[in-house]
Amino acid sequence: MRLASLLSLATLASIGIAKTPGCGRDIPSKYPKAGSSESLSLPDSDREYRLFIPANYDKNTPTPVYFSFHGASRDMVEEEDLSQFSNPEFNPNGIAIYPNSKNGYWLSSPSADKSRPNDLDFIDDLLTHMEETLCIDTSRVYSAGKSNGGGFTSVIACNATVGSRFAAFAAVSGAWYDTADMKGVGPCAPAKRDQGYPFLEFHGTVDTTAPIDGEDDAKLPVIDVLQTWAAQNGCGDNAQPTSNETIFDDPLVKHASWDCNGLKGIVQHYRENGNGHCWPMPVGQV
Repeated sequence: MRLASLLSLATLASIGIAKTPGCGRDIPSKYPKAGSSESLSLPDSDREYRLFIPANYDKNTPTPVYFSFHGASRDMVEEEDLSQFSNPEFNPNGIAIYPNSKNGYWLSSPSADKSRPNDLDFIDDLLTHMEETLCIDTSRVYSAGKSNGGGFTSVIACNATVGSRFAAFAAVSGAWYDTADMKGVGPCAPAKRDQGYPFLEFHGTVDTTAPIDGEDDAKLPVIDVLQTWAAQNGCGDNAQPTSNETIFDDPLVKHASWDCNGLKGIVQHYRENGNGHCWPMPVGQV
């Protein structure tokens, strides 16, 4: 996934730059130096994450932040390598954070630890910690994830407390489950905000891990998720895309977009013909 896709979507949610308590402070000694990444633990907890700070980080300049959530049975190190959010070619200016799940699964998955770890509190606390220690632009905090991590991104967006702190949400090959009755998740009830909830999803047509059309009663069809977010943004139930066009012929890639409540392209989807359970990359890149 190209960060440009998420950024273009996120412009719909811009609410103005707001400095955090970490502005003006030197990078903490335990953090990675600018231009590198490091695995860390959230203070006073057993939760881990990996942090990347861009080479051009300025302690006096509010900086965007990208959260990137790994898939089921994966981890933060693999997600950093997969998403390339620490690669200055794709992300020259933003802080990247790769949280680690408990036992390999995020809260949105039925396979998450039976103790139901409070991943939402973890992300809320982690973002607060980042704001206290680094100079962050609170209007440009984004959430993205692969597979189970993509499903968890939607869970974050649905939470009025944590979701309201993020500007936009993106999922790659999302594994979508009905979480309304899941302990620790509940029905989707995002906080109301004028700028809406920008939501972006990429999916391959031959994905057998998280099939694009769903899987029995286990995984939801992608269209159901997209229509849910269109409804949350004011389009009404079962709204059809405002536009649906072919943007690439070989392989065939289609782009669907929903305009809702005066917000153009607030929900978007890229359907990749022939792609499986993978993270899309620019044409010509392996």
